[in-house]
Amino acid sequence: MKILTFPVGVMQTNCYFLLDTSSTSPEKPIGAVVDPGDDADKLIEKIHKMNLAVQYIFLTHGHFDHIMALESLREATGAPVCIHRGDAELLVDPDKNCMARFSDHILPIRHAEILLEDEQTITIGHETVTVMHTPGHTPGSVCYLTEDAMLSGDTLFRGGIGRYDLYAGDYSALMISLGKISAMTKNYRVYPGHGSSTSLYNEKLNNLYLR
Repeated sequence: MKILTFPVGVMQTNCYFLLDTSSTSPEKPIGAVVDPGDDADKLIEKIHKMNLAVQYIFLTHGHFDHIMALESLREATGAPVCIHRGDAELLVDPDKNCMARFSDHILPIRHAEILLEDEQTITIGHETVTVMHTPGHTPGSVCYLTEDAMLSGDTLFRGGIGRYDLYAGDYSALMISLGKISAMTKNYRVYPGHGSSTSLYNEKLNNLYLR
Protein backbone atom coordinates (compact mmCIF):
# COMPACT_ATOMS: atom_id res chain seq x y z
CA MET A 1 0.00 0.00 0.00
CA LYS A 2 1.27 3.44 -0.93
CA ILE A 3 0.91 6.25 1.63
CA LEU A 4 0.90 9.93 0.66
CA THR A 5 1.25 12.62 3.33
CA PHE A 6 -0.34 16.09 3.22
CA PRO A 7 0.15 18.38 6.24
CA VAL A 8 -2.94 20.60 6.50
CA GLY A 9 -4.24 23.48 8.57
CA VAL A 10 -2.59 25.77 11.07
CA MET A 11 -1.77 22.79 13.29
CA GLN A 12 -0.12 20.95 10.39
CA THR A 13 -2.14 17.82 10.91
CA ASN A 14 -0.99 14.98 8.69
CA CYS A 15 -3.73 13.90 6.30
CA TYR A 16 -2.88 10.63 4.59
CA PHE A 17 -4.02 9.03 1.36
CA LEU A 18 -3.83 5.24 1.38
CA LEU A 19 -3.56 3.82 -2.15
CA ASP A 20 -4.07 0.25 -3.28
CA THR A 21 -1.00 -0.24 -5.46
CA SER A 22 -2.25 -3.60 -6.72
CA SER A 23 -5.27 -2.00 -8.36
CA THR A 24 -6.12 -3.42 -11.79
CA SER A 25 -6.99 0.10 -12.97
CA PRO A 26 -4.00 2.40 -12.39
CA GLU A 27 -5.87 5.20 -14.17
CA LYS A 28 -8.40 5.18 -11.30
CA PRO A 29 -6.65 4.07 -8.11
CA ILE A 30 -8.66 2.90 -5.10
CA GLY A 31 -7.88 4.31 -1.70
CA ALA A 32 -8.88 5.94 1.55
CA VAL A 33 -8.34 9.31 3.22
CA VAL A 34 -7.15 9.43 6.82
CA ASP A 35 -7.74 12.47 9.06
CA PRO A 36 -8.85 15.27 6.69
CA GLY A 37 -7.88 17.95 9.17
CA ASP A 38 -8.33 21.09 7.04
CA ASP A 39 -7.69 22.63 3.60
CA ALA A 40 -10.63 20.83 2.02
CA ASP A 41 -10.16 22.48 -1.39
CA LYS A 42 -6.53 21.35 -1.52
CA LEU A 43 -7.41 17.75 -0.64
CA ILE A 44 -10.35 17.56 -3.03
CA GLU A 45 -8.19 18.95 -5.84
CA LYS A 46 -5.60 16.24 -5.21
CA ILE A 47 -8.30 13.56 -5.21
CA HIS A 48 -9.63 14.80 -8.54
CA LYS A 49 -6.16 15.10 -10.12
CA MET A 50 -5.34 11.54 -9.05
CA ASN A 51 -8.77 10.32 -10.17
CA LEU A 52 -8.84 8.58 -6.79
CA ALA A 53 -11.83 6.44 -5.90
CA VAL A 54 -12.14 7.05 -2.16
CA GLN A 55 -13.71 4.05 -0.48
CA TYR A 56 -13.48 5.26 3.12
CA ILE A 57 -12.60 8.26 5.25
CA PHE A 58 -10.76 6.99 8.33
CA LEU A 59 -10.37 9.01 11.52
CA THR A 60 -7.71 8.16 14.08
CA HIS A 61 -9.79 10.12 16.63
CA GLY A 62 -12.34 12.89 16.76
CA HIS A 63 -10.40 16.03 17.69
CA PHE A 64 -11.21 19.15 15.68
CA ASP A 65 -7.82 19.46 13.99
CA HIS A 66 -8.35 16.06 12.34
CA ILE A 67 -11.88 16.73 11.03
CA MET A 68 -12.19 20.32 9.77
CA ALA A 69 -12.34 19.17 6.12
CA LEU A 70 -14.40 16.08 6.91
CA GLU A 71 -17.83 17.20 5.72
CA SER A 72 -16.46 18.67 2.49
CA LEU A 73 -14.68 15.43 1.67
CA ARG A 74 -17.67 13.32 2.66
CA GLU A 75 -19.83 15.35 0.27
CA ALA A 76 -17.24 15.36 -2.54
CA THR A 77 -16.45 11.64 -2.41
CA GLY A 78 -19.59 10.01 -1.00
CA ALA A 79 -17.28 7.86 1.13
CA PRO A 80 -18.43 6.67 4.57
CA VAL A 81 -16.68 8.03 7.64
CA CYS A 82 -15.11 5.51 10.03
CA ILE A 83 -14.27 6.19 13.68
CA HIS A 84 -13.94 4.01 16.77
CA ARG A 85 -17.17 3.92 18.70
CA GLY A 86 -15.37 5.37 21.73
CA ASP A 87 -15.13 8.72 19.91
CA ALA A 88 -18.57 8.65 18.28
CA GLU A 89 -20.05 11.39 20.46
CA LEU A 90 -16.81 13.38 20.70
CA LEU A 91 -16.80 13.65 16.89
CA VAL A 92 -20.07 15.59 16.75
CA ASP A 93 -19.73 17.68 19.93
CA PRO A 94 -17.68 20.90 19.45
CA ASP A 95 -17.04 21.18 23.17
CA LYS A 96 -15.75 17.63 23.51
CA ASN A 97 -13.69 17.68 20.30
CA CYS A 98 -12.20 21.08 21.26
CA MET A 99 -13.47 22.91 18.20
CA ALA A 100 -15.27 25.44 20.39
CA ARG A 101 -12.11 25.98 22.43
CA PHE A 102 -9.39 26.20 19.79
CA SER A 103 -11.02 27.02 16.44
CA ASP A 104 -12.16 30.40 15.16
CA HIS A 105 -15.33 28.86 13.78
CA ILE A 106 -17.52 25.87 14.54
CA LEU A 107 -18.42 23.49 11.74
CA PRO A 108 -21.36 21.09 12.09
CA ILE A 109 -20.11 17.51 11.94
CA ARG A 110 -22.44 14.60 11.29
CA HIS A 111 -22.18 11.18 12.87
CA ALA A 112 -19.87 8.61 11.31
CA GLU A 113 -21.44 5.94 9.13
CA ILE A 114 -19.17 3.19 10.48
CA LEU A 115 -18.24 2.68 14.15
CA LEU A 116 -15.08 0.64 14.47
CA GLU A 117 -14.00 -2.01 16.96
CA ASP A 118 -10.56 -3.18 18.05
CA GLU A 119 -8.96 -5.66 15.61
CA GLN A 120 -11.59 -4.98 12.95
CA THR A 121 -10.29 -5.32 9.39
CA ILE A 122 -11.36 -3.24 6.41
CA THR A 123 -10.49 -3.93 2.79
CA ILE A 124 -9.38 -1.19 0.43
CA GLY A 125 -9.20 -2.69 -3.04
CA HIS A 126 -6.90 -5.67 -2.50
CA GLU A 127 -5.29 -4.26 0.64
CA THR A 128 -6.31 -4.78 4.27
CA VAL A 129 -6.28 -2.24 7.10
CA THR A 130 -6.53 -3.41 10.71
CA VAL A 131 -7.90 -1.26 13.53
CA MET A 132 -5.86 -1.16 16.75
CA HIS A 133 -7.68 0.57 19.60
CA THR A 134 -5.22 2.76 21.54
CA PRO A 135 -7.21 4.86 24.03
CA GLY A 136 -5.64 7.58 26.13
CA HIS A 137 -5.36 10.67 23.94
CA THR A 138 -9.11 10.20 23.50
CA PRO A 139 -11.32 7.23 24.48
CA GLY A 140 -11.62 6.11 20.86
CA SER A 141 -8.14 6.77 19.54
CA VAL A 142 -6.90 4.12 17.13
CA CYS A 143 -3.89 3.21 15.06
CA TYR A 144 -4.45 1.83 11.57
CA LEU A 145 -2.14 -1.00 10.54
CA THR A 146 -1.28 -2.02 7.01
CA GLU A 147 1.18 -4.75 6.09
CA ASP A 148 4.19 -2.59 6.97
CA ALA A 149 2.85 0.75 8.24
CA MET A 150 1.19 2.14 11.34
CA LEU A 151 -0.84 5.33 11.19
CA SER A 152 -0.64 6.29 14.84
CA GLY A 153 -2.76 9.45 15.01
CA ASP A 154 -1.98 11.42 18.15
CA THR A 155 -1.14 8.35 20.22
CA LEU A 156 2.51 8.16 19.18
CA PHE A 157 4.76 10.80 17.63
CA ARG A 158 8.39 10.74 16.61
CA GLY A 159 10.11 11.13 19.97
CA GLY A 160 6.92 11.85 21.88
CA ILE A 161 3.29 11.04 22.58
CA GLY A 162 -0.06 12.76 22.37
CA ARG A 163 -1.42 14.93 25.15
CA TYR A 164 -3.90 13.51 27.64
CA ASP A 165 -5.22 16.66 29.32
CA LEU A 166 -8.11 17.35 26.94
CA TYR A 167 -11.69 16.05 27.30
CA ALA A 168 -11.72 12.39 28.40
CA GLY A 169 -7.94 12.05 28.04
CA ASP A 170 -6.50 9.38 30.30
CA TYR A 171 -2.79 9.07 31.08
CA SER A 172 -3.07 5.54 32.49
CA ALA A 173 -4.98 4.34 29.43
CA LEU A 174 -2.40 5.98 27.16
CA MET A 175 0.47 4.21 28.95
CA ILE A 176 -1.30 0.88 28.48
CA SER A 177 -1.80 1.65 24.78
CA LEU A 178 1.87 2.57 24.38
CA GLY A 179 2.85 -0.65 26.13
CA LYS A 180 0.72 -2.52 23.61
CA ILE A 181 2.53 -0.77 20.77
CA SER A 182 5.95 -1.33 22.33
CA ALA A 183 5.27 -5.05 22.58
CA MET A 184 4.82 -5.34 18.81
CA THR A 185 7.72 -7.11 17.14
CA LYS A 186 7.27 -5.86 13.59
CA ASN A 187 9.23 -2.78 12.57
CA TYR A 188 6.33 -0.76 11.23
CA ARG A 189 6.88 2.56 9.52
CA VAL A 190 5.03 4.96 11.84
CA TYR A 191 3.00 7.80 10.35
CA PRO A 192 1.84 10.10 13.17
CA GLY A 193 -0.91 12.69 13.31
CA HIS A 194 1.66 15.52 13.41
CA GLY A 195 5.33 15.71 12.52
CA SER A 196 7.61 13.44 10.53
CA SER A 197 7.37 9.70 10.12
CA THR A 198 9.59 7.28 12.00
CA SER A 199 9.96 3.57 12.60
CA LEU A 200 8.75 1.52 15.52
CA TYR A 201 12.29 0.27 16.21
CA ASN A 202 13.56 3.84 16.30
CA GLU A 203 10.88 4.79 18.81
CA LYS A 204 11.68 1.78 20.99
CA LEU A 205 15.29 2.94 21.12
CA ASN A 206 14.78 6.68 21.48
CA ASN A 207 11.27 7.42 22.72
CA LEU A 208 11.22 7.37 26.52
CA TYR A 209 7.57 6.36 26.57
CA LEU A 210 8.24 3.12 24.68
CA ARG A 211 11.24 1.94 26.70
